[in-house]
Amino acid sequence: MTIRRSSWVAGLIAGGLALAVLGLSEALCSREQLRGEETRLEQAVEALAGEALPLFSLEPADADEAVRRWAAITGLRITLIAEDGRVHAESWTLPKLLDRMVDHLGREEVEAAARGDRAFAQRRSETTGRRTVYHARAVGGRPPAGFVRAAHERERRGAPWMALAVSLLSAVMVGAVTESALQRRERSVTGHLAQWSDLPRNADAEAVAAEVSRRLVESRQEYERRLEVKRAALEQLGEGIVMVDAGGSVTFANTAAGALLGGNLAVGRPLVEAVRFPDLLAAVRRVSEEGGVQHTECTGAGEAELAVRVCALNHPRMAAAIVLRDTRGERQLERARRALVADLAHELRTPLTVLGGLVEELREERDGDELVLTLERQLRRLRTFAEELEELAALETGQVHLEPEETDASVMVRQVLEESAGAARTAGVSLSQLGEPCPLVTDPVRLSQVIGNLVDNGIRYNRPGGSVTVTVEQGVDMALILVEDTGIGIPSAEVPLVFQRFYRVRRGAQPAGGSGLGLAIVKHLVRALGGTVQLTSEEGRGTRVAVQLPSSLP
Repeated sequence: MTIRRSSWVAGLIAGGLALAVLGLSEALCSREQLRGEETRLEQAVEALAGEALPLFSLEPADADEAVRRWAAITGLRITLIAEDGRVHAESWTLPKLLDRMVDHLGREEVEAAARGDRAFAQRRSETTGRRTVYHARAVGGRPPAGFVRAAHERERRGAPWMALAVSLLSAVMVGAVTESALQRRERSVTGHLAQWSDLPRNADAEAVAAEVSRRLVESRQEYERRLEVKRAALEQLGEGIVMVDAGGSVTFANTAAGALLGGNLAVGRPLVEAVRFPDLLAAVRRVSEEGGVQHTECTGAGEAELAVRVCALNHPRMAAAIVLRDTRGERQLERARRALVADLAHELRTPLTVLGGLVEELREERDGDELVLTLERQLRRLRTFAEELEELAALETGQVHLEPEETDASVMVRQVLEESAGAARTAGVSLSQLGEPCPLVTDPVRLSQVIGNLVDNGIRYNRPGGSVTVTVEQGVDMALILVEDTGIGIPSAEVPLVFQRFYRVRRGAQPAGGSGLGLAIVKHLVRALGGTVQLTSEEGRGTRVAVQLPSSLP
Protein backbone atom coordinates (compact mmCIF):
# COMPACT_ATOMS: atom_id res chain seq x y z
CA MET A 1 0.00 0.00 0.00
CA THR A 2 2.88 2.43 0.93
CA ILE A 3 4.71 1.68 -2.30
CA ARG A 4 1.61 2.34 -4.37
CA ARG A 5 1.00 5.72 -2.67
CA SER A 6 4.66 6.75 -3.09
CA SER A 7 4.45 5.94 -6.76
CA TRP A 8 1.29 8.01 -7.03
CA VAL A 9 2.97 11.09 -5.40
CA ALA A 10 6.03 10.62 -7.61
CA GLY A 11 3.73 10.64 -10.61
CA LEU A 12 2.24 13.97 -9.50
CA ILE A 13 5.70 15.51 -9.06
CA ALA A 14 6.76 14.27 -12.47
CA GLY A 15 3.58 15.75 -13.95
CA GLY A 16 4.35 19.14 -12.35
CA LEU A 17 7.89 19.13 -13.73
CA ALA A 18 6.55 18.22 -17.14
CA LEU A 19 4.13 21.14 -16.92
CA ALA A 20 6.99 23.59 -16.13
CA VAL A 21 9.15 22.26 -18.94
CA LEU A 22 6.25 22.49 -21.38
CA GLY A 23 5.54 26.09 -20.33
CA LEU A 24 9.18 27.11 -20.93
CA SER A 25 9.14 25.34 -24.26
CA GLU A 26 5.97 27.17 -25.20
CA ALA A 27 7.56 30.55 -24.41
CA LEU A 28 10.59 29.78 -26.53
CA CYS A 29 8.44 28.64 -29.43
CA SER A 30 6.31 31.80 -29.19
CA ARG A 31 9.44 33.98 -29.34
CA GLU A 32 10.73 32.19 -32.40
CA GLN A 33 7.36 32.56 -34.06
CA LEU A 34 7.33 36.34 -33.37
CA ARG A 35 10.77 36.75 -34.90
CA GLY A 36 9.66 34.96 -38.02
CA GLU A 37 6.57 37.14 -38.36
CA GLU A 38 8.61 40.34 -37.90
CA THR A 39 11.04 39.28 -40.60
CA ARG A 40 8.17 38.62 -42.97
CA LEU A 41 6.59 42.04 -42.25
CA GLU A 42 9.93 43.84 -42.69
CA GLN A 43 10.57 42.22 -46.06
CA ALA A 44 7.08 43.07 -47.30
CA VAL A 45 7.28 46.73 -46.19
CA GLU A 46 10.69 47.21 -47.82
CA ALA A 47 9.32 45.82 -51.08
CA LEU A 48 6.31 48.16 -51.02
CA ALA A 49 8.07 51.34 -49.91
CA GLY A 50 9.29 52.24 -53.41
CA GLU A 51 5.78 52.01 -54.90
CA ALA A 52 3.94 53.65 -52.04
CA LEU A 53 5.00 57.30 -52.52
CA PRO A 54 2.92 57.99 -55.70
CA LEU A 55 -0.19 56.66 -54.00
CA PHE A 56 -0.31 59.47 -51.51
CA SER A 57 -0.99 61.94 -54.34
CA LEU A 58 -4.03 59.91 -55.46
CA GLU A 59 -7.51 59.92 -54.03
CA PRO A 60 -8.13 57.26 -51.39
CA ALA A 61 -10.49 55.45 -53.73
CA ASP A 62 -7.78 55.29 -56.38
CA ALA A 63 -5.08 54.17 -53.97
CA ASP A 64 -7.36 51.48 -52.52
CA GLU A 65 -6.96 49.21 -55.56
CA ALA A 66 -3.17 49.12 -55.29
CA VAL A 67 -3.29 48.55 -51.56
CA ARG A 68 -5.65 45.64 -51.94
CA ARG A 69 -3.48 44.14 -54.66
CA TRP A 70 -0.47 44.32 -52.35
CA ALA A 71 -2.47 42.70 -49.58
CA ALA A 72 -3.51 39.86 -51.87
CA ILE A 73 0.08 39.28 -52.96
CA THR A 74 1.66 39.39 -49.51
CA GLY A 75 -1.19 37.95 -47.50
CA LEU A 76 -0.78 40.85 -45.05
CA ARG A 77 -2.90 43.78 -43.96
CA ILE A 78 -1.52 46.89 -45.72
CA THR A 79 -2.16 50.44 -44.51
CA LEU A 80 -1.05 53.83 -46.05
CA ILE A 81 -0.86 56.55 -43.37
CA ALA A 82 -0.54 60.21 -44.41
CA GLU A 83 1.96 62.57 -42.76
CA ASP A 84 -0.79 64.00 -40.58
CA GLY A 85 -1.76 60.58 -39.19
CA ARG A 86 -4.86 60.19 -41.36
CA VAL A 87 -5.37 56.74 -42.92
CA HIS A 88 -5.07 57.23 -46.67
CA ALA A 89 -5.80 53.65 -47.76
CA GLU A 90 -6.46 50.36 -45.91
CA SER A 91 -6.73 46.86 -47.40
CA TRP A 92 -9.26 45.79 -44.75
CA THR A 93 -11.37 48.98 -44.78
CA LEU A 94 -13.53 50.53 -47.51
CA PRO A 95 -12.46 54.02 -48.70
CA LYS A 96 -15.71 55.61 -47.58
CA LEU A 97 -15.11 54.42 -44.03
CA LEU A 98 -11.56 55.72 -43.69
CA ASP A 99 -12.67 59.01 -42.17
CA ARG A 100 -13.98 57.08 -39.17
CA MET A 101 -10.56 55.75 -38.31
CA VAL A 102 -8.62 57.55 -35.59
CA ASP A 103 -5.33 59.38 -36.00
CA HIS A 104 -2.49 56.87 -36.41
CA LEU A 105 0.44 59.15 -35.62
CA GLY A 106 0.28 57.99 -32.04
CA ARG A 107 0.70 54.37 -32.96
CA GLU A 108 3.86 52.86 -31.50
CA GLU A 109 5.17 51.56 -34.79
CA VAL A 110 4.41 54.85 -36.63
CA GLU A 111 6.17 56.94 -34.00
CA ALA A 112 9.20 54.64 -34.19
CA ALA A 113 9.21 54.88 -38.00
CA ALA A 114 9.06 58.68 -37.82
CA ARG A 115 12.11 58.63 -35.57
CA GLY A 116 13.90 56.16 -37.84
CA ASP A 117 13.95 53.47 -35.14
CA ARG A 118 13.01 49.82 -35.46
CA ALA A 119 9.29 50.21 -35.99
CA PHE A 120 7.64 47.04 -34.66
CA ALA A 121 4.70 46.77 -32.33
CA GLN A 122 2.42 44.03 -31.01
CA ARG A 123 -1.07 44.71 -29.65
CA ARG A 124 -4.74 43.91 -30.01
CA SER A 125 -6.17 45.56 -33.15
CA GLU A 126 -8.94 48.10 -32.56
CA THR A 127 -10.41 47.15 -35.95
CA THR A 128 -10.43 43.34 -35.63
CA GLY A 129 -10.00 42.88 -31.90
CA ARG A 130 -7.27 40.27 -32.50
CA ARG A 131 -3.66 40.06 -31.46
CA THR A 132 -1.64 41.63 -34.30
CA VAL A 133 2.02 42.38 -35.12
CA TYR A 134 2.73 45.68 -36.90
CA HIS A 135 5.73 47.10 -38.83
CA ALA A 136 5.84 50.61 -40.35
CA ARG A 137 8.31 52.52 -42.56
CA ALA A 138 8.46 56.16 -43.52
CA VAL A 139 8.50 57.05 -47.23
CA GLY A 140 9.32 60.28 -49.04
CA GLY A 141 12.33 61.56 -47.10
CA ARG A 142 12.24 63.87 -44.11
CA PRO A 143 9.77 64.97 -43.16
CA PRO A 144 8.14 61.88 -44.58
CA ALA A 145 5.29 62.06 -47.05
CA GLY A 146 3.63 59.20 -45.23
CA PHE A 147 4.04 55.75 -43.85
CA VAL A 148 3.59 52.20 -45.17
CA ARG A 149 2.48 49.72 -42.56
CA ALA A 150 2.05 45.96 -42.77
CA ALA A 151 0.25 43.94 -40.16
CA HIS A 152 -0.26 40.24 -39.48
CA GLU A 153 -2.60 38.62 -37.02
CA ARG A 154 -0.82 36.18 -34.77
CA GLU A 155 -2.16 32.64 -34.85
CA ARG A 156 -3.95 31.75 -31.68
CA ARG A 157 -1.85 29.03 -30.18
CA GLY A 158 -3.38 26.59 -27.81
CA ALA A 159 -2.02 26.37 -24.35
CA PRO A 160 -0.93 22.76 -23.98
CA TRP A 161 0.21 23.50 -20.46
CA MET A 162 -3.39 24.33 -19.72
CA ALA A 163 -4.44 20.96 -21.12
CA LEU A 164 -1.67 19.34 -19.14
CA ALA A 165 -2.91 21.07 -16.01
CA VAL A 166 -6.39 19.76 -16.69
CA SER A 167 -4.95 16.31 -17.38
CA LEU A 168 -2.91 16.52 -14.21
CA LEU A 169 -6.01 17.42 -12.24
CA SER A 170 -7.86 14.56 -13.89
CA ALA A 171 -4.95 12.26 -13.06
CA VAL A 172 -5.21 13.28 -9.42
CA MET A 173 -8.91 12.51 -9.41
CA VAL A 174 -8.43 9.22 -11.27
CA GLY A 175 -5.55 8.36 -8.96
CA ALA A 176 -7.74 8.93 -5.93
CA VAL A 177 -10.55 6.79 -7.38
CA THR A 178 -8.06 4.12 -8.42
CA GLU A 179 -6.45 4.15 -5.00
CA SER A 180 -9.85 3.60 -3.40
CA ALA A 181 -10.66 0.76 -5.83
CA LEU A 182 -7.27 -0.85 -5.24
CA GLN A 183 -7.78 -0.66 -1.50
CA ARG A 184 -11.13 -2.42 -1.85
CA ARG A 185 -9.54 -4.97 -4.15
CA GLU A 186 -6.69 -5.45 -1.71
CA ARG A 187 -9.11 -6.04 1.16
CA SER A 188 -11.01 -8.55 -0.98
CA VAL A 189 -7.84 -10.44 -1.96
CA THR A 190 -6.62 -10.41 1.63
CA GLY A 191 -9.98 -11.80 2.72
CA HIS A 192 -9.71 -14.68 0.23
CA LEU A 193 -6.15 -15.43 1.35
CA ALA A 194 -7.07 -15.29 5.04
CA GLN A 195 -8.01 -18.98 5.09
CA TRP A 196 -4.39 -19.80 4.17
CA SER A 197 -2.92 -17.54 6.83
CA ASP A 198 -3.12 -17.10 10.60
CA LEU A 199 -2.61 -13.34 10.27
CA PRO A 200 -5.55 -11.01 11.14
CA ARG A 201 -7.85 -9.97 8.28
CA ASN A 202 -6.66 -6.35 8.48
CA ALA A 203 -3.01 -7.36 8.02
CA ASP A 204 -1.00 -5.84 5.21
CA ALA A 205 -1.49 -7.64 1.89
CA GLU A 206 2.24 -8.08 1.42
CA ALA A 207 2.54 -9.85 4.77
CA VAL A 208 -0.47 -12.06 4.00
CA ALA A 209 0.97 -12.92 0.57
CA ALA A 210 4.32 -13.84 2.13
CA GLU A 211 2.59 -16.06 4.69
CA VAL A 212 0.48 -17.76 2.02
CA SER A 213 3.54 -18.24 -0.20
CA ARG A 214 5.39 -19.90 2.69
CA ARG A 215 2.49 -22.25 3.36
CA LEU A 216 2.09 -23.13 -0.31
CA VAL A 217 5.80 -23.94 -0.54
CA GLU A 218 5.47 -26.21 2.49
CA SER A 219 2.37 -27.87 0.99
CA ARG A 220 4.17 -28.43 -2.30
CA GLN A 221 7.16 -29.95 -0.52
CA GLU A 222 4.87 -32.24 1.45
CA TYR A 223 3.05 -33.24 -1.74
CA GLU A 224 6.36 -34.00 -3.45
CA ARG A 225 7.46 -36.11 -0.47
CA ARG A 226 4.23 -38.12 -0.59
CA LEU A 227 4.54 -38.50 -4.34
CA GLU A 228 8.06 -39.79 -3.94
CA VAL A 229 6.89 -42.32 -1.34
CA LYS A 230 4.19 -43.54 -3.74
CA ARG A 231 6.70 -43.79 -6.57
CA ALA A 232 9.02 -45.80 -4.35
CA ALA A 233 6.15 -48.09 -3.36
CA LEU A 234 5.18 -48.65 -6.99
CA GLU A 235 8.80 -49.49 -7.78
CA GLN A 236 8.69 -52.29 -5.22
CA LEU A 237 5.63 -53.96 -6.76
CA GLY A 238 6.08 -57.15 -8.70
CA GLU A 239 3.30 -56.08 -11.05
CA GLY A 240 4.13 -53.69 -13.86
CA ILE A 241 2.42 -50.29 -13.72
CA VAL A 242 2.29 -48.00 -16.77
CA MET A 243 0.34 -44.76 -17.12
CA VAL A 244 -0.30 -43.02 -20.43
CA ASP A 245 -1.79 -39.65 -21.33
CA ALA A 246 -4.48 -38.83 -23.88
CA GLY A 247 -1.87 -38.64 -26.63
CA GLY A 248 -0.63 -42.16 -25.91
CA SER A 249 2.68 -41.11 -24.35
CA VAL A 250 4.08 -42.77 -21.23
CA THR A 251 3.80 -40.59 -18.12
CA PHE A 252 4.97 -43.22 -15.62
CA ALA A 253 6.38 -46.75 -15.74
CA ASN A 254 7.89 -48.71 -12.86
CA THR A 255 10.87 -51.03 -13.17
CA ALA A 256 8.71 -54.15 -13.25
CA ALA A 257 6.81 -52.86 -16.29
CA GLY A 258 10.04 -52.37 -18.22
CA ALA A 259 11.22 -55.87 -17.31
CA LEU A 260 7.91 -57.52 -18.28
CA LEU A 261 7.45 -55.67 -21.57
CA GLY A 262 11.12 -55.58 -22.50
CA GLY A 263 10.74 -52.12 -24.06
CA ASN A 264 12.23 -48.72 -23.45
CA LEU A 265 9.37 -47.25 -21.45
CA ALA A 266 10.88 -43.79 -21.13
CA VAL A 267 8.60 -41.08 -19.80
CA GLY A 268 7.45 -38.83 -22.62
CA ARG A 269 7.85 -41.43 -25.38
CA PRO A 270 4.77 -42.78 -27.18
CA LEU A 271 3.75 -46.21 -25.90
CA VAL A 272 3.42 -47.52 -29.45
CA GLU A 273 7.16 -46.91 -30.01
CA ALA A 274 8.22 -48.83 -26.91
CA VAL A 275 5.72 -51.73 -26.94
CA ARG A 276 5.07 -54.16 -29.79
CA PHE A 277 2.03 -56.06 -28.49
CA PRO A 278 -1.03 -55.38 -30.70
CA ASP A 279 -3.59 -56.70 -28.19
CA LEU A 280 -2.26 -54.48 -25.42
CA LEU A 281 -2.12 -51.39 -27.66
CA ALA A 282 -5.66 -52.07 -28.92
CA ALA A 283 -6.94 -52.31 -25.33
CA VAL A 284 -5.26 -49.00 -24.45
CA ARG A 285 -6.77 -47.36 -27.51
CA ARG A 286 -10.29 -48.60 -26.68
CA VAL A 287 -10.04 -47.43 -23.08
CA SER A 288 -8.72 -44.01 -24.14
CA GLU A 289 -11.60 -43.57 -26.58
CA GLU A 290 -14.46 -45.27 -24.74
CA GLY A 291 -13.40 -45.44 -21.08
CA GLY A 292 -14.11 -48.41 -18.83
CA VAL A 293 -11.86 -51.42 -18.27
CA GLN A 294 -10.29 -53.84 -20.76
CA HIS A 295 -8.65 -57.22 -20.05
CA THR A 296 -6.32 -59.03 -22.40
CA GLU A 297 -3.34 -61.37 -22.41
CA CYS A 298 -0.01 -61.29 -24.18
CA THR A 299 3.44 -62.86 -24.10
CA GLY A 300 6.01 -60.50 -22.67
CA ALA A 301 9.77 -60.49 -22.40
CA GLY A 302 11.36 -63.84 -21.57
CA GLU A 303 8.18 -65.75 -22.49
CA ALA A 304 6.33 -64.10 -19.62
CA GLU A 305 2.61 -64.88 -19.71
CA LEU A 306 1.05 -61.50 -18.99
CA ALA A 307 -2.46 -60.82 -17.74
CA VAL A 308 -3.16 -57.21 -18.75
CA ARG A 309 -5.74 -54.92 -17.18
CA VAL A 310 -6.25 -51.47 -18.73
CA CYS A 311 -8.55 -48.99 -16.99
CA ALA A 312 -9.53 -45.40 -17.72
CA LEU A 313 -8.38 -42.66 -15.33
CA ASN A 314 -10.41 -39.63 -14.33
CA HIS A 315 -7.41 -37.31 -14.46
CA PRO A 316 -6.68 -34.07 -16.37
CA ARG A 317 -3.40 -35.44 -17.79
CA MET A 318 -3.38 -39.23 -17.59
CA ALA A 319 -5.87 -41.19 -19.67
CA ALA A 320 -5.26 -44.84 -18.79
CA ALA A 321 -3.40 -47.10 -16.38
CA ILE A 322 -1.97 -50.48 -17.41
CA VAL A 323 -1.43 -53.23 -14.84
CA LEU A 324 0.76 -56.15 -15.98
CA ARG A 325 0.96 -59.40 -14.04
CA ASP A 326 3.13 -62.40 -14.91
CA THR A 327 0.89 -65.44 -14.52
CA ARG A 328 3.45 -68.09 -15.43
CA GLY A 329 3.63 -69.42 -11.88
CA GLU A 330 -0.14 -69.42 -11.45
CA ARG A 331 -0.71 -71.15 -14.77
CA GLN A 332 1.95 -73.72 -14.11
CA LEU A 333 0.33 -74.46 -10.77
CA GLU A 334 -3.09 -74.60 -12.45
CA ARG A 335 -1.80 -77.03 -15.04
CA ALA A 336 -0.25 -79.13 -12.27
CA ARG A 337 -3.57 -79.17 -10.42
CA ARG A 338 -5.42 -80.25 -13.51
CA ALA A 339 -2.89 -82.98 -14.16
CA LEU A 340 -3.25 -84.14 -10.55
CA VAL A 341 -7.02 -84.30 -10.86
CA ALA A 342 -6.81 -86.25 -14.11
CA ASP A 343 -4.18 -88.62 -12.71
CA LEU A 344 -6.12 -89.13 -9.50
CA ALA A 345 -9.32 -89.92 -11.39
CA HIS A 346 -7.42 -92.38 -13.58
CA GLU A 347 -5.59 -94.05 -10.70
CA LEU A 348 -8.81 -94.56 -8.71
CA ARG A 349 -10.33 -96.79 -11.37
CA THR A 350 -8.29 -99.93 -10.62
CA PRO A 351 -8.64 -99.95 -6.81
CA LEU A 352 -12.33 -99.15 -7.10
CA THR A 353 -12.80 -102.09 -9.44
CA VAL A 354 -10.98 -104.39 -7.02
CA LEU A 355 -12.95 -103.08 -4.04
CA GLY A 356 -16.17 -103.53 -5.98
CA GLY A 357 -15.37 -107.20 -6.59
CA LEU A 358 -14.56 -107.77 -2.93
CA VAL A 359 -17.81 -106.13 -1.83
CA GLU A 360 -19.71 -108.38 -4.21
CA GLU A 361 -18.10 -111.50 -2.66
CA LEU A 362 -18.82 -110.29 0.87
CA ARG A 363 -22.44 -109.60 -0.03
CA GLU A 364 -22.83 -113.22 -1.21
CA GLU A 365 -21.29 -114.58 1.97
CA ARG A 366 -22.71 -112.11 4.50
CA ASP A 367 -25.87 -110.72 2.93
CA GLY A 368 -27.45 -108.03 5.06
CA ASP A 369 -24.42 -107.59 7.30
CA GLU A 370 -24.03 -103.98 8.52
CA LEU A 371 -20.33 -104.00 7.62
CA VAL A 372 -21.14 -104.97 4.04
CA LEU A 373 -23.77 -102.24 3.81
CA THR A 374 -21.26 -99.67 5.10
CA LEU A 375 -18.67 -100.82 2.57
CA GLU A 376 -21.21 -100.52 -0.23
CA ARG A 377 -22.12 -96.94 0.80
CA GLN A 378 -18.48 -95.85 0.96
CA LEU A 379 -17.75 -97.57 -2.34
CA ARG A 380 -20.60 -95.72 -4.03
CA ARG A 381 -19.26 -92.49 -2.57
CA LEU A 382 -15.77 -93.20 -3.89
CA ARG A 383 -17.15 -94.07 -7.30
CA THR A 384 -19.13 -90.82 -7.36
CA PHE A 385 -15.98 -88.95 -6.35
CA ALA A 386 -13.95 -90.64 -9.09
CA GLU A 387 -16.64 -89.88 -11.68
CA GLU A 388 -16.72 -86.24 -10.60
CA LEU A 389 -12.92 -86.08 -10.82
CA GLU A 390 -13.01 -87.48 -14.34
CA GLU A 391 -15.77 -85.05 -15.26
CA LEU A 392 -13.88 -82.08 -13.85
CA ALA A 393 -10.63 -83.13 -15.55
CA ALA A 394 -12.41 -83.38 -18.89
CA LEU A 395 -14.10 -80.01 -18.40
CA GLU A 396 -10.88 -78.22 -17.41
CA THR A 397 -8.97 -79.61 -20.36
CA GLY A 398 -11.75 -78.78 -22.82
CA GLN A 399 -12.43 -82.41 -23.69
CA VAL A 400 -16.19 -82.19 -23.13
CA HIS A 401 -18.20 -83.18 -26.18
CA LEU A 402 -21.50 -81.32 -26.43
CA GLU A 403 -24.49 -82.61 -28.37
CA PRO A 404 -26.87 -79.66 -28.78
CA GLU A 405 -30.50 -80.28 -29.57
CA GLU A 406 -33.79 -78.47 -29.17
CA THR A 407 -35.14 -78.84 -25.66
CA ASP A 408 -37.21 -77.00 -23.07
CA ALA A 409 -35.62 -75.79 -19.86
CA SER A 410 -38.91 -76.17 -18.00
CA VAL A 411 -39.16 -79.82 -19.04
CA MET A 412 -35.57 -80.45 -17.90
CA VAL A 413 -36.32 -78.85 -14.51
CA ARG A 414 -39.43 -80.99 -14.06
CA GLN A 415 -37.49 -84.19 -14.81
CA VAL A 416 -34.74 -83.29 -12.33
CA LEU A 417 -37.27 -82.48 -9.60
CA GLU A 418 -39.01 -85.81 -10.16
CA GLU A 419 -35.68 -87.65 -9.85
CA SER A 420 -34.84 -85.74 -6.66
CA ALA A 421 -38.25 -86.20 -5.02
CA GLY A 422 -37.14 -89.22 -2.99
CA ALA A 423 -34.09 -87.48 -1.50
CA ALA A 424 -36.24 -84.40 -0.75
CA ARG A 425 -38.84 -86.47 1.15
CA THR A 426 -36.12 -88.12 3.18
CA ALA A 427 -34.69 -84.69 4.10
CA GLY A 428 -38.11 -83.18 4.76
CA VAL A 429 -37.66 -80.56 2.02
CA SER A 430 -40.37 -79.54 -0.45
CA LEU A 431 -39.64 -79.03 -4.16
CA SER A 432 -41.49 -76.62 -6.48
CA GLN A 433 -41.22 -75.23 -10.00
CA LEU A 434 -42.22 -71.83 -11.38
CA GLY A 435 -42.11 -70.25 -14.81
CA GLU A 436 -43.29 -70.84 -18.34
CA PRO A 437 -41.95 -73.07 -21.13
CA CYS A 438 -38.51 -71.90 -22.27
CA PRO A 439 -37.27 -73.50 -25.51
CA LEU A 440 -33.54 -73.39 -26.27
CA VAL A 441 -30.88 -75.27 -28.20
CA THR A 442 -28.33 -76.80 -25.81
CA ASP A 443 -26.96 -80.12 -24.56
CA PRO A 444 -29.85 -81.55 -22.46
CA VAL A 445 -27.60 -84.02 -20.60
CA ARG A 446 -25.21 -81.31 -19.43
CA LEU A 447 -28.07 -78.95 -18.59
CA SER A 448 -29.74 -81.68 -16.56
CA GLN A 449 -26.44 -82.26 -14.77
CA VAL A 450 -26.20 -78.53 -13.85
CA ILE A 451 -29.77 -78.36 -12.53
CA GLY A 452 -29.38 -81.68 -10.71
CA ASN A 453 -26.22 -80.56 -8.86
CA LEU A 454 -27.86 -77.28 -7.79
CA VAL A 455 -31.08 -78.98 -6.62
CA ASP A 456 -29.06 -81.64 -4.79
CA ASN A 457 -27.13 -78.89 -2.94
CA GLY A 458 -30.42 -77.15 -2.11
CA ILE A 459 -31.74 -80.37 -0.52
CA ARG A 460 -28.51 -81.37 1.21
CA TYR A 461 -27.83 -78.01 2.87
CA ASN A 462 -31.40 -77.33 3.92
CA ARG A 463 -33.32 -77.97 7.10
CA PRO A 464 -36.48 -80.06 7.70
CA GLY A 465 -39.49 -78.10 6.55
CA GLY A 466 -37.38 -76.12 4.12
CA SER A 467 -37.97 -75.73 0.40
CA VAL A 468 -36.19 -75.61 -2.95
CA THR A 469 -37.78 -73.59 -5.76
CA VAL A 470 -36.61 -73.64 -9.39
CA THR A 471 -37.81 -70.81 -11.62
CA VAL A 472 -37.38 -70.66 -15.39
CA GLU A 473 -37.60 -67.30 -17.21
CA GLN A 474 -37.44 -66.59 -20.93
CA GLY A 475 -35.39 -63.52 -21.87
CA VAL A 476 -34.17 -61.92 -25.09
CA ASP A 477 -31.98 -64.58 -26.71
CA MET A 478 -31.38 -66.18 -23.31
CA ALA A 479 -32.86 -68.41 -20.62
CA LEU A 480 -32.59 -67.76 -16.88
CA ILE A 481 -32.80 -70.64 -14.38
CA LEU A 482 -33.03 -69.67 -10.69
CA VAL A 483 -32.50 -72.28 -7.96
CA GLU A 484 -33.46 -70.90 -4.54
CA ASP A 485 -33.52 -72.69 -1.21
CA THR A 486 -34.38 -71.76 2.37
CA GLY A 487 -31.44 -73.66 3.79
CA ILE A 488 -28.60 -72.85 6.14
CA GLY A 489 -26.88 -70.50 3.69
CA ILE A 490 -23.20 -69.70 3.25
CA PRO A 491 -21.11 -67.16 5.22
CA SER A 492 -20.56 -64.03 3.11
CA ALA A 493 -16.77 -64.31 3.38
CA GLU A 494 -16.86 -67.78 1.75
CA VAL A 495 -19.26 -67.03 -1.11
CA PRO A 496 -16.44 -66.06 -3.57
CA LEU A 497 -14.69 -69.40 -2.88
CA VAL A 498 -17.48 -71.91 -3.38
CA PHE A 499 -16.77 -72.51 -7.10
CA GLN A 500 -13.20 -73.62 -6.40
CA ARG A 501 -12.47 -77.34 -6.65
CA PHE A 502 -12.38 -79.27 -3.37
CA TYR A 503 -13.63 -76.26 -1.40
CA ARG A 504 -16.19 -77.12 1.25
CA VAL A 505 -17.90 -74.50 3.38
CA ARG A 506 -17.02 -74.58 7.06
CA ARG A 507 -20.29 -75.32 8.87
CA GLY A 508 -19.19 -75.74 12.49
CA ALA A 509 -20.42 -78.98 14.06
CA GLN A 510 -22.32 -80.07 10.94
CA PRO A 511 -20.78 -83.01 9.05
CA ALA A 512 -19.07 -82.38 5.71
CA GLY A 513 -21.56 -82.68 2.94
CA GLY A 514 -19.71 -83.54 -0.22
CA SER A 515 -16.45 -83.69 -2.16
CA GLY A 516 -16.28 -79.98 -2.93
CA LEU A 517 -16.45 -80.64 -6.67
CA GLY A 518 -20.15 -80.09 -7.39
CA LEU A 519 -20.13 -76.31 -7.86
CA ALA A 520 -16.77 -76.41 -9.65
CA ILE A 521 -18.34 -78.82 -12.16
CA VAL A 522 -21.40 -76.55 -12.44
CA LYS A 523 -19.19 -73.55 -13.20
CA HIS A 524 -17.28 -75.36 -15.96
CA LEU A 525 -20.43 -76.94 -17.45
CA VAL A 526 -22.24 -73.60 -17.62
CA ARG A 527 -19.17 -72.00 -19.21
CA ALA A 528 -19.05 -74.85 -21.77
CA LEU A 529 -22.73 -74.19 -22.56
CA GLY A 530 -21.90 -70.52 -23.22
CA GLY A 531 -23.54 -69.16 -20.10
CA THR A 532 -22.76 -67.62 -16.73
CA VAL A 533 -23.51 -68.61 -13.14
CA GLN A 534 -23.83 -66.37 -10.09
CA LEU A 535 -24.37 -67.34 -6.46
CA THR A 536 -25.68 -65.18 -3.64
CA SER A 537 -26.32 -66.39 -0.12
CA GLU A 538 -27.13 -65.22 3.39
CA GLU A 539 -26.16 -67.38 6.30
CA GLY A 540 -29.23 -68.81 8.03
CA ARG A 541 -31.65 -67.67 5.29
CA GLY A 542 -30.76 -69.63 2.18
CA THR A 543 -28.95 -69.53 -1.15
CA ARG A 544 -29.84 -68.34 -4.62
CA VAL A 545 -28.03 -69.52 -7.77
CA ALA A 546 -28.76 -67.83 -11.14
CA VAL A 547 -27.76 -69.65 -14.34
CA GLN A 548 -28.03 -67.68 -17.56
CA LEU A 549 -27.75 -69.59 -20.85
CA PRO A 550 -27.96 -68.47 -24.46
CA SER A 551 -31.00 -69.56 -26.46
CA SER A 552 -28.62 -71.34 -28.78
CA LEU A 553 -25.14 -72.75 -28.20
CA PRO A 554 -22.42 -70.43 -29.55
